[in-house]
Amino acid sequence: MKLPPASDRYDQREQNLMRALIEREDLVNFKRNQDVEVRTRLILASPNGTRYQVTVSNAGAIVVTAL
Repeated sequence: MKLPPASDRYDQREQNLMRALIEREDLVNFKRNQDVEVRTRLILASPNGTRYQVTVSNAGAIVVTAL
């Protein structure tokens, strides 16, 4: 997230926009004690740099594919 530079003086409208931006961006952060749902792809990298895509089949089987 990149916030705009601070104004030289207080502006309530600017502060309201800033707070709305921070709240909107915070919605996409992962939170403790909440489920994490991945709807697209999960990519994991092994220590040697090999990348793997992890998906789940309609039967519930975990499928790992090297990329």
